[in-house]
Amino acid sequence: MKDTKSKILTSAIHLFSAHGFRSVSMRQISNDVKISAPALYNHFKDKKTLYIAAIEESFKNKSDLLLEALTGQSKPLDSLEHFVRRLSEIQHDDPEFRHLIQRELLDGDDDRLRYLAEELFGSAFQRLMDILTELKPDGDSHGLAVMIVGMVQKPFELNPLDSFFPDSQQQHCQPDYITRQVMAILSAYFGATA
Repeated sequence: MKDTKSKILTSAIHLFSAHGFRSVSMRQISNDVKISAPALYNHFKDKKTLYIAAIEESFKNKSDLLLEALTGQSKPLDSLEHFVRRLSEIQHDDPEFRHLIQRELLDGDDDRLRYLAEELFGSAFQRLMDILTELKPDGDSHGLAVMIVGMVQKPFELNPLDSFFPDSQQQHCQPDYITRQVMAILSAYFGATA
């Protein structure tokens, strides 16, 4: 039973990340797992319930990893660097996770976006804002936190297009490279306060 549920979640993550919530049916998932539709409904009462479970499975521990990266450092800028590196690694190492986020942003479903923001990333985002406030008390910690996440995420989103730009290099989507570039920008922004 648990093995079947795990197979359902694996299939759902793959299909939802590739096609989005609206384009995937319960029948497609049951066919992919090679079980009947009624058997699928024994595990998940509807597509939304399955989708939330798939999101939770895909995002499992990622919020904890991000929060962990933001704690335990003696200097706020070191915590920020650990966060940028960890977020880069997550984006790099788990393309289905990255695609699920992109799909959610494109779909724009308020309930699902609220769930992601509050339940999955809320604590890490709040801690990030606290560190940014510590580094620059008069700055806009919320706006800057969003920009930092965007600076890390965008190279991965634009990678298919980037390969056609002049001087494109594979390193542009490597966590170490992204961390160095983002931290160079942030170090310059924070200046002597860092």
